[in-house]
Amino acid sequence: MTATDLPQKLQEILRPKLRFLAPSAEVPMDEDLGKLGLDSMASIDLLMEIEQQFGVQIPDELMTADTFATGSHLQAVIEKLI
Repeated sequence: MTATDLPQKLQEILRPKLRFLAPSAEVPMDEDLGKLGLDSMASIDLLMEIEQQFGVQIPDELMTADTFATGSHLQAVIEKLI
């Protein structure tokens, strides 16, 4: 996985977890993920999938609401780890 592949792969991972987003819509990376339908259970699933797909481990100090607030915030954290 390279940094150039990250945005598309993150879209693919996020999309099924956002139940309030139309099925064919692209994930708006600056929108609040909670308002798009990401709940606490989906967040745990998202975390596990990110760690598996990107080969990273998100450290405890980055397990914050801010990290998971938007796709852009999440992408920035992953970029620092890969």
